[in-house]
Amino acid sequence: MKKLILRAFLLLLALLMVIPFAACQEAPTPQETDPVTGPVDTDPATDPEGTDPETDPEEGKDGPTLPEKNYGGEEFTILMRDLQEYTEDVYVESMEASSTSLERAVYQRLKDLCYAYNLVINPIINARPKNEIPAAAKSGTDVFDLVVEQTGFSLSCAASGYYYDWNDLPYVNLEADWWSAQAAEELATPGGKLYTMVGDISHMSVGAVTCMFFNKELLGDVQGLASPYDLVRSGDWLFETFEEYVLTLDANMDGDGTGALETDTFGYATGWWAGPSQVLHSTGYRALEWKNEDWKFPLDNDTTAEAVFDMRDLLWNSGACYVDKKASVAKDFEVLIEPFRAGRVAFMDDRVANARRFAGADLSYGILPWPKYSKRVKEYPATFSAGTNIFAVMRNTSAENAERISIALEFMAYEGHEKIVPLYYETVLSYQYLKDEDSIEMLHLMHDHMIFDLGVLYSPVSGVVGDTILDPNGPSLSTAFGEIEEAARIELYETWNKLDEGIIEE
Repeated sequence: MKKLILRAFLLLLALLMVIPFAACQEAPTPQETDPVTGPVDTDPATDPEGTDPETDPEEGKDGPTLPEKNYGGEEFTILMRDLQEYTEDVYVESMEASSTSLERAVYQRLKDLCYAYNLVINPIINARPKNEIPAAAKSGTDVFDLVVEQTGFSLSCAASGYYYDWNDLPYVNLEADWWSAQAAEELATPGGKLYTMVGDISHMSVGAVTCMFFNKELLGDVQGLASPYDLVRSGDWLFETFEEYVLTLDANMDGDGTGALETDTFGYATGWWAGPSQVLHSTGYRALEWKNEDWKFPLDNDTTAEAVFDMRDLLWNSGACYVDKKASVAKDFEVLIEPFRAGRVAFMDDRVANARRFAGADLSYGILPWPKYSKRVKEYPATFSAGTNIFAVMRNTSAENAERISIALEFMAYEGHEKIVPLYYETVLSYQYLKDEDSIEMLHLMHDHMIFDLGVLYSPVSGVVGDTILDPNGPSLSTAFGEIEEAARIELYETWNKLDEGIIEE
């Protein structure tokens, strides 16, 4: 019944208004339209699909409970970063004949929002949104409606008191499936305030997770190696199993023994922010947690020390691995892509989104979660990257505007949950025009077990595990952590804890 009322309201709006905004522009001509997805500007109020309650496949599904509002063409301002894949996580300006189905879905979501609430999107695309936030927080009310920034930068802004508590956004239901319960728990202050949030409003929250790519043909050439998909399902995709596969495949490949990435073969290739950074969460531990009224650093224990030792040994002593210590997020491990595409690397960990780099390659590959360190770990933790989009609302937002913002957030997150994230699962693996249902299952698994470790995303503890692994002759994890523990604790108490006291930097 709610959906019927909403459709009737949308129909009335569609008849009364024309939305003057790029995301709500005229539809492309039929020859510009993807024949699979249909016209990109389909008006939800006039879409013939689903108008009959007898046949509506969506009828009965639990969606958000949102009020009927007409904002009379008001601008909805989104401050976001100028980095294509992260900009297009939220905003696609227009449709072209070459636009992908994913781009069309992101475009359509804002267009639907415009139709539903008579809004006009005002995008402010900035190379460094964080530079705009301090002045905006100290100015008048309602400067920006929504801030979409890199997680690490945004958490620093949150610690400075620049953001609005999501608990006070009236129509955002943080318990709904389209928001991350894990993020709501791990990113909150000790007192339960929440200043940044993410969920299915962002498909790149999955795209930026570190996964393990593997070459199916190389794996199939070796008798006796079980399907890694089956190992994941049975809970047996463990670090020791992964290590066995790496060594076996490396021995089976015909390299020249030079160790040169351009000519040799490797069982495993990685870079500083992928495998080495993933080791901690593979053990089931975090870098940081609030427990018993104090900040705890559970990374300093025998299990993580053992995992660091084992990863060091595999990378530096086995002769089966290549490590790009210079690779950065900006470079996206580009030096590793071609060897993997060419079949000279059996396993490579990288961001899920970089599956696009295999387009056109004569390559049969799969996607796996990073292996668990041991069977003691129940799930396969997937680390949410500090470089990923996260969403925030400015602290100087008026209560009236907080209502409007909360409606838009809930609408966008639900649309992402229903239409965009599922499409991303399908399209991220279809660059070679095939469907890998096993890998899509793995993406679902990683989505459901993302880790939002404040110690990795914000505190000075963030790089200690990866840095320790990448220095084969360096100190132990315990020693390296001991050098920064006091500074990390002081940082947390002087910034994060003060948010609960209402102390704001001016």
